[in-house]
Amino acid sequence: MQQRDGYVTTGCFNMRCPGFIRVNGAVIAPGDAIHTVSHLPDGPIQNITLRVNKEKNSGDWWVYYGFNNIPTGVGYFPKSSFTYLAQKSTIMGFGAFVTSKKELMTPPMGSGSLPNGGMVHAASFTDLRLIDQDGNSSPIVADLPQVVTDEKCYSSTPIDHAGFLYGGPGGCIR
Repeated sequence: MQQRDGYVTTGCFNMRCPGFIRVNGAVIAPGDAIHTVSHLPDGPIQNITLRVNKEKNSGDWWVYYGFNNIPTGVGYFPKSSFTYLAQKSTIMGFGAFVTSKKELMTPPMGSGSLPNGGMVHAASFTDLRLIDQDGNSSPIVADLPQVVTDEKCYSSTPIDHAGFLYGGPGGCIR
């Protein structure tokens, strides 16, 4: 997921995801904005579930989305769209980012709180899992490399128990 101008997006901006086939009735697709969902610290915490996995029979890469419920298929990237990825994936990444015009201050990321405020305040990724070729999933417990471009405005914690906290108030000028 990525955050842009105060909104979270799933993947590709402006549908620059060649080949994605959206399923009829899908509520979201790569590049769509996901508007603010939780209002912390007093509002309810909402959960967005995203899942991407390779369909065993067709080899297509399906994208699933759920808002406070079990994720459903919103579309797929056909196997024919890929070369190496037609067989398997060898890398994954989790995170968010914000953008702004060069002369403007950067917007908040996540809830707008730095992760040192804990789960009550910061945005989080939870239940990070790897799904194998047989559909079995296992939690990601090892930390992955981090890239934080401006630590005055944003931060993330290491992966711990298949999740991490991230975010920040923004306010940087590039």
